[in-house]
Amino acid sequence: MRVFVFKPDGIGDFVLSTGAIRALGREYGEENLIICVREVLVPLAREQFPVATIWPLPVALKRKVLNLFLRNFLACVPLWFRMRCHPVDISVCLRGLRNYLETSLFYSIPAKRYVSWENHLCRGKRVRGAVENVLTRVFRSELVEYPEPPCAVPLEIEAFRRVVSRAVGREIAVADVMPKLRARIVPTDKPVWICAPITEKSKVYPLEKWVEAFSSLRAELDGRTLLLVGSEDQKPKLVEFAAALNAAGITQANVFIPANLVAFLEWIAAAEIVFTVDTAAAHFATALNQRCIVAYSGLHAGMFAPWQSSDRQAWLLAEPRPRKKSHWHKAIAPERIASEARRVLALSK
Repeated sequence: MRVFVFKPDGIGDFVLSTGAIRALGREYGEENLIICVREVLVPLAREQFPVATIWPLPVALKRKVLNLFLRNFLACVPLWFRMRCHPVDISVCLRGLRNYLETSLFYSIPAKRYVSWENHLCRGKRVRGAVENVLTRVFRSELVEYPEPPCAVPLEIEAFRRVVSRAVGREIAVADVMPKLRARIVPTDKPVWICAPITEKSKVYPLEKWVEAFSSLRAELDGRTLLLVGSEDQKPKLVEFAAALNAAGITQANVFIPANLVAFLEWIAAAEIVFTVDTAAAHFATALNQRCIVAYSGLHAGMFAPWQSSDRQAWLLAEPRPRKKSHWHKAIAPERIASEARRVLALSK
């Protein structure tokens, strides 16, 4: 049985799908999986699924010269030819917000069965819905129903469970599709704390509030290194953050830019505790069952997060919820972050 797994999403979304992919690997053999992910995720996918075949999806998120759709369409032509030459038994798509290009790629690989869940982008869209209905009939695709809240786990994880259950022909337990990562641990001279505070603007907890939280944790931070982690384009903001911490008397802070996602994961695995917002670091730490504090905007609460591997992770929602969603951070006090950090630090491995 050859299985094509199509996951054209971002980092955190890929982490959420790792349990479902492992479940398919257990059923059909990891060596029989072909996993197609965005190019940035290829090293991480190869690290997590070393026996599977990993295909890069060469799509860009922003237009450079050509129209974005045209640019991505042309970039995917070699992938399309590769797909046409590798028939499989089942094509599984683990994304419910499929644009036209993603839908066409899902159906481009010759397969006996096509399994996914309903395309959310078709809701209320007459033309897109009509196209999707035609493709569903032509390819006899099996589209499972997307879960409705309330749900014991994020809706995406329950959706993965339903898709895997349909693919293997029997009900799979939620525990069998819960995200899980494996990572080597970077050796360190002394305990390391990691703070990954920057992501899209609407999810950022103010840096001055992070300074207050770490000031409250000064005693616990003694003898430890605080790594401020992010991507190269986030470095100026991290340097500014380090200067603010230094001015507050916290001299252990250092800016650190990991070489790639695998290196980032290894440092998360080595950390004593991780402080972050709703970004890849939160999903990495949770999937590794690391101690983690997430200042959570809750903008996608219920769909992608919060989720836990154990009580070592604390996703802090705004309480009470402000009227304006953009003011979520005002309802998460720095002392609350410090208090939760003390709680999880007291927990054993």
